[in-house]
Amino acid sequence: MGTPSLGTRTLADGTVRFRVQQRVNGRPQQKTFVHVEGAKQFRALAGRVGWEHAVAVLEARARESSMPTLREWVVQYLDADSGMLTGVEDGTRDDYQRAAERSFLQVLGDMPVDAITKADVGRWVTWQEKQLTQATKKPVSMKTVQNYHSILSAAMRVAVEHKLRNDNPAWKTRITRGEKRDGVFLSADEFATILALAPARYEGLLLFLAGTGCRWGEATALTWDRVDLDSSPPTVRIDRAWKRAPRGGSILKQPKSKRSKRTVSMSADVAHALGTPGDPEELVFPSRTGRAINHRSFRSNVWIPLIARAQDPELCLEAGVRPLKKSPNPHDLRHTHASWLIASGVPLPFVQARLGHESITTTVNTYGHLQPDAHQQMSDAIGATLSGVRPLRRALNGPGDKVT
Repeated sequence: MGTPSLGTRTLADGTVRFRVQQRVNGRPQQKTFVHVEGAKQFRALAGRVGWEHAVAVLEARARESSMPTLREWVVQYLDADSGMLTGVEDGTRDDYQRAAERSFLQVLGDMPVDAITKADVGRWVTWQEKQLTQATKKPVSMKTVQNYHSILSAAMRVAVEHKLRNDNPAWKTRITRGEKRDGVFLSADEFATILALAPARYEGLLLFLAGTGCRWGEATALTWDRVDLDSSPPTVRIDRAWKRAPRGGSILKQPKSKRSKRTVSMSADVAHALGTPGDPEELVFPSRTGRAINHRSFRSNVWIPLIARAQDPELCLEAGVRPLKKSPNPHDLRHTHASWLIASGVPLPFVQARLGHESITTTVNTYGHLQPDAHQQMSDAIGATLSGVRPLRRALNGPGDKVT
């Protein structure tokens, strides 16, 4: 899809008009504007979503000049003072706004709220699924598209409640089922390889993440007044986590959900790895400057080089460990912790409580397939139920009878 050209045309009376042109299916198309800003906006929109859809947007705006555009409505919907979206922190509102700007507002943002149809939403989904991520240069994941769609659907649902339209055009939109990244589960030996090659100053943090299953934001927010090394077993109290601040950076807030406030026990090795206790308000795992460790910096500067070393046969041979064949990310240490618990026979409700999942459904959907001997237990149960069925049928029919 090429970018339309922008030129000028001078009328007989000397008035200048601004013309946007593009060849569509072999035929030249054009739109003329009085103001250059309108021409530039139309040119940019046509370059993103195609000429025909841009024209539809332009015509819809002309018909519904008093109706807010979707972009205007989303800003109002996400504004804390509007009261439309409650129970959401300011940082999350900013995240939603940024997500909207890089997704559906790119295609639908200039359309009046009541002019958007299911077909328009479908066109956005088709466009979105073709976009590439900056990091991997691969199409955005199905989960990401679903998250974008959830914001759009919620905003349109509230538009219906406010009588701006009669229905929600985003309701039940089908998202193409793409490839979802599965969690990486490490064995104890595989984690030992990572730990053996990790920088010494991060050994305690990595052992804590794998040994407790805490989220990154919870672990890096932990202070010494939340640690009880004298209890048996030693415990930590998880009641705070780093969240995104409204204007960038991070701020301490309550953890992800009500159940995320919890007490987590530690093994002796994990407790010992915390090191010497500091002042009550000091972070247990500070950065070199004493502040919280930034996840993005840690991932790029520490984790990715660490995994590369753990996958290097020569370095692993020198360290006396087996090379890592997997490519985990830091969050996979949480998955790994859960897999170790389940492999040891810990019931899923206990795993749910330890991980701080709000719903047991999350635990079951994520880790239910890891339950030890689950297939054997189910086959044994059905086998016991059906154990007398075949002999009974043979007795009724006789040994030489054919069943028709």
